[in-house]
Amino acid sequence: MSYDELYDSTPRTFNNKLIGFNDYQEQLMRDGWEQTRIIAHSTLSPHSKKKLKPKEVLPFPWDNKSKPQKELPSKEHIQSVIDKYDKKRLNKE
Repeated sequence: MSYDELYDSTPRTFNNKLIGFNDYQEQLMRDGWEQTRIIAHSTLSPHSKKKLKPKEVLPFPWDNKSKPQKELPSKEHIQSVIDKYDKKRLNKE
């Protein structure tokens, strides 16, 4: 990023570029470790009696990372919210 780009950017655009740069650097690091895992797996698998998986040979913290599931509201909760807004609307009329 040049000085002109830096000083012409808003805090939001700078933050977006910074997040993108950090994500890019993290992906490069992960790619390197994935290559290392494949090399280790290829080296060990001919000498192992059981069938190895690459994730068993060299597990990483990001292997088990799953996106959190959003809980859907229950029918009772939805109905209570609708009732609450209906009461407010009726009081205004």
